[in-house]
Amino acid sequence: MRFQREITAAVLIPAVLAVLVAAPPWAWTLLVALAATVALLEFYRLIEATGWIVPKPAGVGLFIAFVAAAHLASLLALVVLTGVTLLLLPTLVMFASPREAVLLGSSASSVFATLYVSLGAGAMVGLRAIGWRPVVFLLAIVWAGDSAAYYVGRRWGKRKLAPVVSPKKTWEGFWGQMGAGLAFGAAAALVLFPSASSAPRTLLLGAALGLIVSVVAVVGDLLESTFKRSCAVKDSGGLLPGHGGLLDRLDSLLYASPVLLGALACVPGGLPQ
Repeated sequence: MRFQREITAAVLIPAVLAVLVAAPPWAWTLLVALAATVALLEFYRLIEATGWIVPKPAGVGLFIAFVAAAHLASLLALVVLTGVTLLLLPTLVMFASPREAVLLGSSASSVFATLYVSLGAGAMVGLRAIGWRPVVFLLAIVWAGDSAAYYVGRRWGKRKLAPVVSPKKTWEGFWGQMGAGLAFGAAAALVLFPSASSAPRTLLLGAALGLIVSVVAVVGDLLESTFKRSCAVKDSGGLLPGHGGLLDRLDSLLYASPVLLGALACVPGGLPQ
């Protein structure tokens, strides 16, 4: 079906923004938890496709605990859960009595997948704790950059960016994404964080953060492609027509959200509120 990608985006984007802006923070946490749980299960299926095993109930339980800890802003709980994940999942793999050849791969991939999705989802919850504007800022940069890369690459793309990992990505699409990140970062910062007294600073900071987030988003997208490539899978799932699975859609956000959260915490004064 033509325009599947566009139709899916036209339906999902307003719904996501409505929950983010109009609903209370706990609703955003619930939405992130539901979407990222599906993404985590898709990641587990990729791992299982290689012949490794995953203690899925324990992994999902730990992930939900991570999101709850992020919602409560409990740093101690997040640290404890990280330690529990590192110890518990390999232990469960061992007691599942798999073949010796898959012990290390199963343990390492189970821990990584759980922490990878938990860190990104927790950061999205943490950004919402600051307010809905930083999340919209993140979404605007990632979504605009992704669209720019797709359409610029399809129209003008010739030079392959990462032919082994993602044959369809091109340098032309990459530069289109960087341009969109700069432009939308600057524009979104001015619109979302208006301040007449510090407009130049807001513009420059928004553009810089837009560029950083765009670069990290590309890395996150390519990283997820390496996971799928190593498992000989094209898409992580088929839930979203024209887009693949939720892991395919969240890959850039899972990678970029912790970076933006850290950047806002480190920049003196942050973005004006």
